[in-house]
Amino acid sequence: MRNDSKHPQKICRPLGRSFVLFIGIALSVATSVEAQQSRRPVDACFIAGDRVLLVACQRSGEILALDADSGEIQSQLAIGGDLVAIEQLDDETAWAIDQTGNRLLEITLDGGKLSTGLSIDCVKNPVSVIAGEANQLLVAGLWSRQVTCVARPAIDEPARPVWTRNLNFSPKTLRLLQPENVVLAVDAFGSQIAYLDASTGEQLRQIEFYGHRIRGMVDDPDGKRLIVSHQMLNSAAQSSNNDIHWGMMVSNDLRWLDRGRVMEADEENFYKDGHIDPIGIVGQGGADPNDLVCTVDGIVIVPLGGANEVAIGHEEFYELARLPVGINPVAVAVDSRGKTGWVVNRLDDSLTQIDIGERSVLKTVRLSEDWTPTTAELGERLFHDASLAHDGWMSCSSCHPGGHAVNERADNLSDGAYTSPKRVISLLGRADTAPFGWIGADAKLEAQLQRTVRTTMQGHNKLTGEQVTQLTAFLDSLVPPPPVVDASIPEVGESIARGQAIFERQSCNDCHAGSKYTSAELYDVGLEDELGHTRFNPPSLLGVGQRGPRYFHDLRAESLEAVFTEHKHTLDQPLSQPDLEDLLTFLRSL
Repeated sequence: MRNDSKHPQKICRPLGRSFVLFIGIALSVATSVEAQQSRRPVDACFIAGDRVLLVACQRSGEILALDADSGEIQSQLAIGGDLVAIEQLDDETAWAIDQTGNRLLEITLDGGKLSTGLSIDCVKNPVSVIAGEANQLLVAGLWSRQVTCVARPAIDEPARPVWTRNLNFSPKTLRLLQPENVVLAVDAFGSQIAYLDASTGEQLRQIEFYGHRIRGMVDDPDGKRLIVSHQMLNSAAQSSNNDIHWGMMVSNDLRWLDRGRVMEADEENFYKDGHIDPIGIVGQGGADPNDLVCTVDGIVIVPLGGANEVAIGHEEFYELARLPVGINPVAVAVDSRGKTGWVVNRLDDSLTQIDIGERSVLKTVRLSEDWTPTTAELGERLFHDASLAHDGWMSCSSCHPGGHAVNERADNLSDGAYTSPKRVISLLGRADTAPFGWIGADAKLEAQLQRTVRTTMQGHNKLTGEQVTQLTAFLDSLVPPPPVVDASIPEVGESIARGQAIFERQSCNDCHAGSKYTSAELYDVGLEDELGHTRFNPPSLLGVGQRGPRYFHDLRAESLEAVFTEHKHTLDQPLSQPDLEDLLTFLRSL
């Protein structure tokens, strides 16, 4: 049933009872790769009158042009770098994003051959781009926590930055609302949405959305509503078999929002005249909805990254068909008529063509036929595999997207009993930081993994030794996120040095010690949970500046600054404002 409240219901019923799978013939089109490694496709779009499908491959740094009907590769363009997205600009042109190169690349198709045009420097760690007004492009920077607007230059002219806005969260999805000319910058991990003036970059306001891991935000055909794909981690639910069975702990949702209400300044009206449709039923959860598409006929297509399926349906029919695709589908490109789509399967180097009207799979195209996954890559598949959880409601990635963490609390027996939900801890840079959990319950990562699957996810099977080895290899490969501040700027470097001296003078390094800025002991730092625990294991401070906006095990601190100003964390005396700013700069440099 629909849920017209902003909060999750006790029981979520299915969108419909008929989930018939129309499966076509799977075809494989082999294409060789010079190195025996995955291409890792991450995004796709149509150009050339829907005759050509462009595919961005993250690991190989390639753009592929495929025949949109057969799936045969017609042209390949090796760009290098770390390609994370591709966005259609017009019928013959698209923009590709190189995350490590911090640049946008214009991709053109001329005479059936791919080539690059303009190269535009932008924010650090760009992850998405959309067209703004006139010749402007709006870009979200993930770890730089910025949104920037650049003017698309004429040939042989440098790109002109128009404005850059710093945020207190990591943005991913961008949505331009017209005629208001307002950009919605959406949190990549948590629940924040910032409203920015598209002309000036001024932040108009910021709201906390009821949901996390917000991946898709599109208009319906008449432009009166926004459709949002997201998850909700309910801290009032417990990681019990019952609460997971009914989809109450982690729900996977499509939310319809009234466009007029979204633009109102009164947050209480944000959800009014909207509703939620859950993805998943008892026995068949719909874990990890990713970026979605709405066709001209109002058909919604959303890849389910943890279920290895794509869901297709119409709001009025109250049902979604579920089609099996490849491993970890993350994106879907749909032709302009809304008849055919190509699903991008990130972790098995494949694309799945679907017939939207018939709700059927047409074919599968393999991009790296001879690739053999490494141990860490097999662990990454397990990390995104919702079959490890009861009824497939969640994967590890549901609470740890990208290996990071949603800024939410979960009641998952990590402290030995329920009723004390705690903030999800980032896994980036967590190698060699034992013990694990807020109260250090597990001395070894292997034990933590087994307990997570059996108690947090209520999985039916214990992890095999091989699976533990694979997951451990993947987690060990996760490096800390880059710091928020730029230490190469002389005045910033000086502030970092002063802040480090304050850090040591205040004996912060007694608990947050060594190169990992943590230790194996439990400490009483003036905090207490609902079960009376007062001693906690200090989380590593590597990447601490990327974890906000809220902090502590129960999210009581509204910002990193509030940790020291409002909660006086381990301070005998308040810090002066200059000292506080230096200490915060040092922490944000880790």
